[in-house]
Amino acid sequence: MVKVSDRLAARLRDAGVGRVYGVPGLAVDPLVRALGGGPGVPEFIQARGEESAALMACAEAKLTGRPGCCLAPPGAGVLRLLAGLYDAAADRAPVLALVGADPVPRRGGGPAVRHLAEVCVYCEQVSGPEPAGDALDRAVRAALGDRGVASLILPRETLAATAPPALSGPSRPSDFSERSGSSGPYDFSGRPGSSGLPGYRGPSGSSGLSGSWGSPGSPGLSGSVGPSGSSGLSGSSGSPGSSEPSGPVGSSGSSGLSASSGSPGSSGPFGPSDPSGSVGPSGAVGSSGSFSPAGASGSRDIRPGPAPAGPAGVAGVRRAAEVLGGGGRAVVVLGNAGRAAAGQAAWAARLLGAGVATTALARDALPDDLPYLVGVAGPLGSEAAAALLRDCGTLLLVGAEDLDPALLPAPGRCRIVTVDRNPEDCPLAPEASAVRVNGDVTACLEALLPLLRGGADRAWAVRVERTVRAWRAAGETRARRYFGTSVNPRSVVAELSARLPERAVVTTDSGTALDWWTRHLRLRTGMRSLLSGHLALPGAAVPYAVAARFAAPDRPVIALVGDGALQGGGLNELITVRRHLDRLAGLPPLVFCVFNNGDLNRLTWQRRAAAGDPLIPLSAEVPALPYARWARLAGLPAVRCDRPRQVGSAWDEALGGRGPLLLEFVVDGETPPDWAAGPGTHRPRRKAVRGLMGSAG
Repeated sequence: MVKVSDRLAARLRDAGVGRVYGVPGLAVDPLVRALGGGPGVPEFIQARGEESAALMACAEAKLTGRPGCCLAPPGAGVLRLLAGLYDAAADRAPVLALVGADPVPRRGGGPAVRHLAEVCVYCEQVSGPEPAGDALDRAVRAALGDRGVASLILPRETLAATAPPALSGPSRPSDFSERSGSSGPYDFSGRPGSSGLPGYRGPSGSSGLSGSWGSPGSPGLSGSVGPSGSSGLSGSSGSPGSSEPSGPVGSSGSSGLSASSGSPGSSGPFGPSDPSGSVGPSGAVGSSGSFSPAGASGSRDIRPGPAPAGPAGVAGVRRAAEVLGGGGRAVVVLGNAGRAAAGQAAWAARLLGAGVATTALARDALPDDLPYLVGVAGPLGSEAAAALLRDCGTLLLVGAEDLDPALLPAPGRCRIVTVDRNPEDCPLAPEASAVRVNGDVTACLEALLPLLRGGADRAWAVRVERTVRAWRAAGETRARRYFGTSVNPRSVVAELSARLPERAVVTTDSGTALDWWTRHLRLRTGMRSLLSGHLALPGAAVPYAVAARFAAPDRPVIALVGDGALQGGGLNELITVRRHLDRLAGLPPLVFCVFNNGDLNRLTWQRRAAAGDPLIPLSAEVPALPYARWARLAGLPAVRCDRPRQVGSAWDEALGGRGPLLLEFVVDGETPPDWAAGPGTHRPRRKAVRGLMGSAG
């Protein structure tokens, strides 16, 4: 007899779920068995813990744009699952969490519902076999449409029951093509749907990005935008709270755009997705002129409901163009919600003569060889990005929901235009003065680009390129410096960057590995990078890399992880890699690069920076462990490097092979990140004076 669990497994596959990461348990065993039933169902990957399972699901969602899925038994399993789910919720990754139900039903859904309600945009406890299929479909729609975590609580008796006739048919693709009007009994989102769009190709299908600013009139964009002449935006303009409804969205010639000037007050609706769009990661812009979406085929198209359209929205975009064209000294910040519009953002930068910064989550949306890309805008990010944000006169924020507002210039220092899907996504304070354009981010920029001709600030453009060149040159100099036998951790990432294989996926942890990733990693077109953005969850790099290997078996995968993070949980997931070694051994390299400095090094440098005293000793020591020997003991290949001149050859060996490998670098913990390097860091200290002075630059 076909069980409910068998039908749910098939529906997961129909929804685009390729793998379910989880931990087995008595309450969820029927579903675990169903997931091992053949090619028509997702694969079950057993993680060493529920937190790692949720992180793997989050990483797969970020990498593919399809829903990531994790599975956990009830009780303590739910509590351990929450840390990884919070990572997905904070970074707005579509994740579906399947949780076993408590053996004894409790009023109000039990503790699982109460715990999951804090982190989920949708949560439902399935009451029996008949509604199970519809509940799963609603959860998938919520996760994709709201870009968040949706959870289902599944009783064992429901999973083990015979499937009713209503569950016999598979889900149709259209089941996930538009949001349901009802979100079920536990809907905590309040957010409208969102979807990604294919990459920007500019006029006649070409992005025209030559690697530098062209003449102001070069783009040659036509006045019509969007499919069938519709910009696909929706809207209001002018005074807060005003709206001007019109015809239905998607009708030929309608603008469908929303914009407001001044402080926001409009709760205006949101424009539709391009019918050809798909939920997925951003496309990649190459300096050679190519731009193509990076999303995997089979991604689901999620469309929100109709939104009013009218000429007021077009007037708002014209106001935004006037602000951008008349302000000078422009900077564009591309955020995670603007990844799908990376091509349009780069084109806008060319027209304005602007510098471009990205948030950490959008780090791979543009290639690092663009001469106007100034790196990551973050509290501990790029010096070049911080300098340009400090001195800019005009600021364009594109989907920058994940930008730290503390980085923005003081009120009145510059003119700001924001482009966001929803008004609540804007990183500005409600009272901040700005021109706010709301709607599909890609379509908003499509409408804006034809109005930006002739606005390039050439003097500022020259300054931007000069700043970028100086910043990169300083990084190269600091990476080359070393003294004695101490390995400069900067050189580890710099040497990797020079050898990165095509289409590589790089994951990073949240310690000083993140600083070297920010400063010295140079991503090219088609490469991806993953990290725990908002939470900066220690230990996420290894589960992220494991999920990337399963989700993208044809791509090389490199994890940059500190020794403290590896001890905090990463070692456990290396056991998962060992379990699947037979199938992974013939795939492109999967390298776990460990920075062994014997310290929670970022914490030490934060304490030193806060105290203004670089002589504070290492303050968060990590127990010594021979990581390469440990990996070999577990049955994994490993390489250890503790000599500066051998860093490049160690990478050659790691990247020249196939399958998993742990690469341990014994690095100097006295090398300060850029944000901690100041005059005081040049003073001698008790240990490793040579390493610190050599890298302070």
